[in-house]
Amino acid sequence: MLSFEFWKRLPIRHQLMLAVNGHLLLAVILFLALGHGLRIRDAKRETRVALLKEAKTLYESVDAIANRGNESIQQLIDDVCARMNSSEFPGHHIALEWQGRSMQAQSHGRASHDMFLAMREGAAEPVHLFPKTHSLLVAKFVGPRGTIYVAEAEESVLRKARPELLRQVIAVLITGALAGLIVHIVLRRVVTKPLRRLATTLGRIGVGDLDAEADQRGCEELTYLSEQINSMRIQLAEADRDRRFQMKKARDIQQHLRPANGTVKGIKTAVLFEPAEDVGGDYYDVIPLGGHQCLLCLADVSGHGVAAAMVAAVIKALVLEATEVTHSPAEILNRINRRYAEIIMEGHFATMAVVLVDCQQVTLTVANAGHELPFIQQPGNPVQRLEDSDLLLGVDPAMTYTEKMVSVASGTRIVLVSDGVTEMFDPDDDQFGTQRVSEVMEVSSTSDIQQLVNDFSQVLVKFRRSRTPIDDLTLVAAELNRA
Repeated sequence: MLSFEFWKRLPIRHQLMLAVNGHLLLAVILFLALGHGLRIRDAKRETRVALLKEAKTLYESVDAIANRGNESIQQLIDDVCARMNSSEFPGHHIALEWQGRSMQAQSHGRASHDMFLAMREGAAEPVHLFPKTHSLLVAKFVGPRGTIYVAEAEESVLRKARPELLRQVIAVLITGALAGLIVHIVLRRVVTKPLRRLATTLGRIGVGDLDAEADQRGCEELTYLSEQINSMRIQLAEADRDRRFQMKKARDIQQHLRPANGTVKGIKTAVLFEPAEDVGGDYYDVIPLGGHQCLLCLADVSGHGVAAAMVAAVIKALVLEATEVTHSPAEILNRINRRYAEIIMEGHFATMAVVLVDCQQVTLTVANAGHELPFIQQPGNPVQRLEDSDLLLGVDPAMTYTEKMVSVASGTRIVLVSDGVTEMFDPDDDQFGTQRVSEVMEVSSTSDIQQLVNDFSQVLVKFRRSRTPIDDLTLVAAELNRA
C-alpha cells in the first residue's frame, strides 16, 4: 500500500522512466539468464561430441592392440589420459569395459569403483537447457568387443565458457544501457518536456495569464491535449472579458450610488473608499434632510465582493425609504432591521452607524448597530468616541435601537470608519487599530476636511506597505459649522 501511494505521488515523467526502463531491465535480465543457459548447454554438447569422437578413436586403438594383452591397453589409456590432463583439460578421465573386464586410466590417480559407476551414470544423462549440477560430462562408444567411456570435469567446461559468457554479458549490458539511454532521451523529448510545457502553461492560465498558449508540437495525444487547453484558454478569456465588463458595470453603478463630496448646509464632507475587490460591501451616504440637518451613514456588510455589494445597495434603498418617514437615527435603524431580515438571506449580517447632524442646534444624534464607534473632535479638545452601540442588523428583527444626542461646538469633526481601517494589518501582522485613527485626527486637526482624508490615505498606504487589503476600506469625515 505504501509503495503504491509512493508511486502515485511520483511525477509522471518519473513513472514513465521507471516503467519503461524497469521493463527494459527485466528483459535484459531474462535475456542474460536465457543466453547463459543456452551457452552452457551448447558448451556441454560440444564437449560431449568431442569426448564421443575421442571414445571412438580410443575404441579403434584398443581394438588394434587388444591382442597384445591388457597391459598394452592400460598403457594406452594412461598415455592418452596423461596427455589430456593438461591445464586445458584438468578433469579428463578414461575407463573401458573390454571383453568382460573393467579398466581405468591410472595416470592421474582418479581411478576407483565409484568413478566407474559415476561415468556409467553420466553417460546416460541428457543435456538440458538448465541441467542439474553434475561433476562429470561423459561420452561412451559401444562396439562389438567393448565400451569406451571418456569423461571431463564439468567445472573445466564451465571455466572455458566463462570468458565468452562474460563478454556476452558485457555486450548485452552495454546494449541495454544504450537502449535505456535512448528510451530516456526519447521519453524526455516526446513526453516529459511537452508535459512540463503544458503544466507551465496551465499554471500561467491558473494565475490569470489568459494569453498563455499551449505548444502543439509532440505526439498525437499531446497535440490533442494542447488543442483542448488552448480551447479552454479562449473560453476562459471570453468569460473573463464578460466578467470584467459586468464588473465594470457593477462598479459604475456603485460609483453612481455614492454621494458627491462637498458642503451640505454647513457640513463639509470628504470620503476615502477602497473596495477590496472590483465592488465593495461598504455603504456610506451623506443625505441632506432639508433645513439645517444632514444624515451621515456608514454600513459594513459581512464579507466583500459582489454579494456584499448587492446587500449594500439594498441597505441604501432601505435608508432612502426610511428617511421619507423619519429622521430619527434609531427609528431609521429599526425600519432597516425589520426589512433587512425580510429581504436578505439568513447569515448575511451588517453593522451600521447613523449620525444626524443639526447645524443650527449644533448637535449630533447617533444610533449604532454594532458598528465601529464614531470618532469626534471638538476644536482644541482630544478625540473622543461615541460609545453607545446595539445589536447588528439582521440578527433580531424585533430589536429596538436607541439613540443619543450630543451637543458639540462649531468646527467639530466626525470620522466614521469601517473595520477595513481599524483591522488593517501590515506585513508584520500588526493591526492599525483605533488609536492610530485618533492620532491622525489630532495631527491633522488644523487641516481642512479633504486634507484630513488625504492624510489618512497616506498613513494607511505607508502602514500596510505592500500587503494587499483583505477587507473593504471606507472612511467618512465631516466638519460641522453652525448654520
